[in-house]
Amino acid sequence: MNKQTILTIARKDMKAAFSSKKVWVPMIILALILCIVVPSGMAYFGIHFDLVGASPNDIEKPIEAFIDNFPNEEMRNTLIALPTLGYKFVYFFLTFMMIPFFLMVAIINSMVTSSNSFVGEKERNTLETLLFAPIFIKDLFLGKVLASLIPTLGISFAGFIVSSIIVNIITYPYFKVILYFNSTWMILMFWVIPILVLFNIILNVLISAKVKTFQEAQQFGGILVLPIVGIIISQASGMFFLSPVTLFLIGAVLLIGNLFLIKLVTKFSNRNTLFQSQIH
Repeated sequence: MNKQTILTIARKDMKAAFSSKKVWVPMIILALILCIVVPSGMAYFGIHFDLVGASPNDIEKPIEAFIDNFPNEEMRNTLIALPTLGYKFVYFFLTFMMIPFFLMVAIINSMVTSSNSFVGEKERNTLETLLFAPIFIKDLFLGKVLASLIPTLGISFAGFIVSSIIVNIITYPYFKVILYFNSTWMILMFWVIPILVLFNIILNVLISAKVKTFQEAQQFGGILVLPIVGIIISQASGMFFLSPVTLFLIGAVLLIGNLFLIKLVTKFSNRNTLFQSQIH
């Protein structure tokens, strides 16, 4: 493994990807909307709407019933203790419903960059030269994985930091609690998301090495979005609760998946096989 080669490939790919506004602008906008605008808007309008008027009983009753049957006792007691319906909704949304939004941003952004790894080289007419350059194929794969991993995690962490600051400025005077900085969110941001992003990137790089067009790569890579949609529905209905233990186990399963995918990468040690899958 040649670290200098890997870093050179990563820098080249990041420069190629972010030289086009069509790549980095949607990534920034997606993180801005889902990680910052949505929670900030929910926090502000949810709290202040409740201050100016009462909610009708036909809205209160289902929500109160949902809270009474919530599976986590600590969260259930916290929600019951909050004085208004608006406070309860905001606290629940920011604590649990925002988790799938951050997962969605991480998956989509990593998919955008990694799906373009090999097919992008083909579209720029640089693939043949790259495949027959005096570099190891494993270094080529690692460089392309790193090129997607760095910007994806950078955007995810930046969105988390900015969102935490804005949301807590809005909510702390009312809740007297710093949101996001608890075991659930720490495990999510520093365990699940990095492993999930790495899993998605390796998978998409492998897919990109097999297919011949960017559209094909994105179609296959987009499959991972579906479980996140399922999590959103499950969280909203109370069927599934993303506790710290659950998140840790999800990360462990993804870690095993990463080890399996890394073994698949070794099958591409033959550059002629990779050449044939892309050129012919």
